[in-house]
Amino acid sequence: MMLVLLMVFVFITLTDISLFLGAVILPFTVYFLVKLKHESNYHFWLTFVSFLIPALILLSATVWLWYLLLYLLAVVLHRTLKQNLSQELTLFYVTATFALGTIGGLNIMQWTGTIQPLSDVYMNFRNWYMEQIEMYGDFAASSMDTELIGQTLDQIFISLPAYITLISFALALYTVLMLRLILGSSTVKLWEYRSFKDWNFPRFILYLFLISFIVSFFTTEGTTFFSTMSNIIIVLEWILYIHGLSFAYFFFREKKLHVALSVLLLIPLIILKPLTLLIGIFEMIFRIRTIIELRRK
Repeated sequence: MMLVLLMVFVFITLTDISLFLGAVILPFTVYFLVKLKHESNYHFWLTFVSFLIPALILLSATVWLWYLLLYLLAVVLHRTLKQNLSQELTLFYVTATFALGTIGGLNIMQWTGTIQPLSDVYMNFRNWYMEQIEMYGDFAASSMDTELIGQTLDQIFISLPAYITLISFALALYTVLMLRLILGSSTVKLWEYRSFKDWNFPRFILYLFLISFIVSFFTTEGTTFFSTMSNIIIVLEWILYIHGLSFAYFFFREKKLHVALSVLLLIPLIILKPLTLLIGIFEMIFRIRTIIELRRK
């Protein structure tokens, strides 16, 4: 338990210095927490309570949010191990934990006044950036379309939750792969490793996508609800896109194509995202993978 307390302290210290350093050491800290939760649920929560109040008083709001995410992530990963979930489903749940925890935490901190509203931070940055362009734009090699730059910045800010989700996926992938490497020598049964062709996301993702897509037609552009629905659709599109790539690779391998040729054929589908997205949607609707597997038997 003392080693776990030490690792949590190191994580908090490094995160307070730099969020990047916190992200680097995250899998190692999670490893000790998951291991402790396997051994004793009581001691796991005891370490959480031990740091909770001091962290709330002494640390910045951002670092405290990372601290909560650390334990929440450990709980989710422990649950996936106990339920013998596959690795791709574990990635899905860990990404959702990261993304929803971060977005929810930022919203709560803004509502409580703990941090400055992100819209104010963005507007201050936007105004400063546009002033710099207007000041030095005359000396640029080519003329700048300041209006287009402003619209691009606005679109990036509106899509911030989607970017947070993509970063969350990268962190989830890094954490899960590192944990698989570290836990490889332990007695803990790891997640079932599946080839990319066997990645099969749950069907409720399709239902969420269709509902969000339909609801988006009845929302007013420029409102907070419209932005929320747009970001949800972006995230679900990426999941369906990956699902479509997985099914395409599965189909190529079922046709006994060589691995190298199958990967080569995936390149156009990686580039043509709308086509791959449709493949993912149709596969989820008609369960083509399941039909092929049943015919094989």
